[in-house]
Amino acid sequence: MTDKQAKWQRQEQAVRATQMAFDLSSEVQKSIKKQAIDEELTPSDMIRKILALDVKSKKTRQRLSFNLSDEEIIQLAQRFNVDPDDKRAVKQQVADLLIQHTKPTS
Repeated sequence: MTDKQAKWQRQEQAVRATQMAFDLSSEVQKSIKKQAIDEELTPSDMIRKILALDVKSKKTRQRLSFNLSDEEIIQLAQRFNVDPDDKRAVKQQVADLLIQHTKPTS
């Protein structure tokens, strides 16, 4: 079997998978999400681990993301005194601010 055929079969199996969603209390959801972060897993993989199912994905580098409107980018660029067209500079300033936010105050 070629790599292409094997990939197609895996994709076909994934399409046939059944997704389950749960309405659990905020406390339960937070606990599972915190455990996942501590173990560098996705919440989905954490649930699989709790259920003693195979966890096939590698540990993940958790990313924080959020959406900004063009107006918000301009607002942040002004706040940080950078060019609004330089989204990379805005992103770096936001990252620096988030890092500072997590540092304990003396």
